[in-house]
Amino acid sequence: MPVDWKLPASICLIYTSSCCLFEAFFSVPGTISLKGILVFTLPYLGMALALNCFRHRFLFFDNFSNSSSGIMFLRKSTISSVYISFFLQLFTWFYIIANTKNFHNAKEFFFGLRMASVHLKSIVPIWLSYPNGLCFASFCLALALFRCKKTNLSIFLLAISVLTIFLNDLQTSARAGMAFVVFVFLVSLIWDWRVNGRKLLPPLIAIFGVSIFTQLPKVLRDGYQSLDQFFGLFEGVLRYCFAYLNALSELLQRLPEPNWIGQRSFLPIFNLFARLDSSLTRSAIHSIENSNVWGYNNYTMSGEIIRDFSYVGCLILPFLISSLVILFASISSGPLGISITLFFSGWITYACITNILMLGGFLVSLIFLFGLALFERVYIRQDLSMLS
Repeated sequence: MPVDWKLPASICLIYTSSCCLFEAFFSVPGTISLKGILVFTLPYLGMALALNCFRHRFLFFDNFSNSSSGIMFLRKSTISSVYISFFLQLFTWFYIIANTKNFHNAKEFFFGLRMASVHLKSIVPIWLSYPNGLCFASFCLALALFRCKKTNLSIFLLAISVLTIFLNDLQTSARAGMAFVVFVFLVSLIWDWRVNGRKLLPPLIAIFGVSIFTQLPKVLRDGYQSLDQFFGLFEGVLRYCFAYLNALSELLQRLPEPNWIGQRSFLPIFNLFARLDSSLTRSAIHSIENSNVWGYNNYTMSGEIIRDFSYVGCLILPFLISSLVILFASISSGPLGISITLFFSGWITYACITNILMLGGFLVSLIFLFGLALFERVYIRQDLSMLS
């Protein structure tokens, strides 16, 4: 069964309902406005339109191809990318440890990493940080291989890929990567439950275990020690999940003029040009103002795009990105196409919080998956046709 417009529509509806219920039963600052809900819906409408317009170029979570060459290409790509990403992480951590001084405990160390990232003074140089972003593509490839062939090798590669993302998050004491892992697992689980009739509870428990690790960087940088602090962490997790429609509704009351150059939507590319052109100023992912409601600076995908391209951009940009995803998935083999579908599922779920393509690592991973699709189409299938 292919992915269609119902997936983004369901995610949008479930998240909106959850935020409204959270606001109804808990004491939360601010209110969710009707305008906020409508603006939040625009990117999902763009995604759904793309899936409907290109309905003959399907995205799949399951492998219906009998192509052994497709499985073999996915297997080789997964092994190479997972090991390269993992050893890059190990090398990066050796580099970090060798270049950090004057930290007396774990709290100071990880808090220092966080502050260095926020102020664009990361200890990790660009020639290491961008290649490290391949860990997200490696995870999607590993999970695709697991969905095609549930072997000991595929389980091992999947575990290593998740560990690599965890290590990548620790570089900045952040949680974005592990949250992406949880979202992809969750969408895959619900898909298997609804479409393939598989049991829901055991995988859900496993996902809950993975979710705990998403909070470990925060525990390390804030130095949690008492039980009361951990209760505060639990409250923070709830806010991390359901704060963003309140924040978006508040943003729409003080919306700045759009810049029309994509400074936020294409942040990694903008910052890359800023390194080459001194007239441009680099901007961190955290550089925008905190919400007056929650104190967070995430406003859903809509809140990021609207700063660049106004309301119309909230519809058009997700439509264009979704169309590109569908195009590259359609030219790849079934097994490789699953990895692109998995990345797409994480992107559209994360849209409830922010646009993850503003983070260089996610953009690098998406481009890498697109490159693999092109390589497979141009070279691998060409070789097969010559042999036949």
